[in-house]
Amino acid sequence: MGFMRRGVIAAALLVAALVVPAGAQARPQGPDRAFRTPIAHGAAAAHTSVSRSKLAAGLAKLFRKVGKSGAFVFDPSSHQVLFSRKGGRMRILASNSKLFTGSTALSRFGPDGRLHTTAFSSDPISDGISSGLYLRGGGDPTLSTAGLSKLADRVRAAGVTTVQGPLRYDSSFLDGVTGVPEHGITFESVGRLSGLQFDSGSPSDPAKTAAQRFEDALRKDGVSIGNSVTPASVSPGALQVGDFASPTMADIVQDTLVPSNNYLAEMLLKDVGSQFGGIGSTNGGISVVRQFAANQGAKFAGENGSGLSRRNRASPASVVKLLDGMIEVNEKASSEQQLAQEKLRDAWIDSLAVAGRTGTVADRMRGTAAAGNCHLKTGTLTRVSALSGYCFRGGDDADHAVIFSLLMNKVDVNRAHIVQDRMAALIARFSR
Repeated sequence: MGFMRRGVIAAALLVAALVVPAGAQARPQGPDRAFRTPIAHGAAAAHTSVSRSKLAAGLAKLFRKVGKSGAFVFDPSSHQVLFSRKGGRMRILASNSKLFTGSTALSRFGPDGRLHTTAFSSDPISDGISSGLYLRGGGDPTLSTAGLSKLADRVRAAGVTTVQGPLRYDSSFLDGVTGVPEHGITFESVGRLSGLQFDSGSPSDPAKTAAQRFEDALRKDGVSIGNSVTPASVSPGALQVGDFASPTMADIVQDTLVPSNNYLAEMLLKDVGSQFGGIGSTNGGISVVRQFAANQGAKFAGENGSGLSRRNRASPASVVKLLDGMIEVNEKASSEQQLAQEKLRDAWIDSLAVAGRTGTVADRMRGTAAAGNCHLKTGTLTRVSALSGYCFRGGDDADHAVIFSLLMNKVDVNRAHIVQDRMAALIARFSR
């Protein structure tokens, strides 16, 4: 469970909640994107430290301005719940779902993990001839023409000069189903999610397109090859003759969370399903994510990895438990294990947008104590707004973090942003 103690949380969740009707409904909002809120001035721009009692009083006052909402604020260094309002009630997550998807991918693959696109020959190539050349995808969502050209270079460097028959391609790492379940929202296409992906899933058949680009690249490298591509599973006993690795998982997760990229989130969900759940499907990935969340003491319910669904839900307390577990370093572990945990922690923190600086919060919380000090994930759907993450006191030292989750449903999104900004700014000022 990380620094958190179940008894502390259970007691906090018994605190009576303060509920106030939501404000007027804002115009319909699309998927999570960057918003701009006013630069802070006056009291909102204060940077002086606040005590626990003043923090709780200030958060309670701000919380009255939002509707069907939940909040949970936790200090892991003292194991204290600093504030909770309906912290145990499940809420629509919107793009806060990506916290569950991204943390699972980063933890299971590891920060240095990569997804591999590989070329195989059905027989030895000592004479330069391959009787059957295969291109197998490994779920790399970033694969491009440049990557396929590098892979072709490596196949040629391995000694392949001639390929007999067509180029065969294998996309079976993922199920290849177009789209994902998106309950209760206006449909947002994430493209066809293939195990042999290409160009962010935009082609109608990304696997075939990738194979054609690879065939072109081989030909440019002087490899004699036919003028056709065909789907086929890699034959048993085939020999690897080339490999191209994706960016690190730390980089991919950062590219997913900072701008809130739905396509990358859905690909990562299927990737963890294939690698760790036995099936490269959305449902397979959800099962892995749920189990990972449970290992952190958190509960996640959902139908996709991006949050493009009103069925993706968790409680603020569960989000905080997940975030708490991601920065834990076990002092009783070996030095090697602690170094690995620290690397995971640092990669995770770096994967989040920074208030007033980057991603979906680049133009929020400017002029407040949160700017530059809070690492965050936003979430937005129609009448749904979420903000969760860490605020650091005295730099990016995880021992001086406050972890929080604000999940707001049935609210005016624009009003919710202002309240969230002020709450985060106040949390960033807390000092024990």
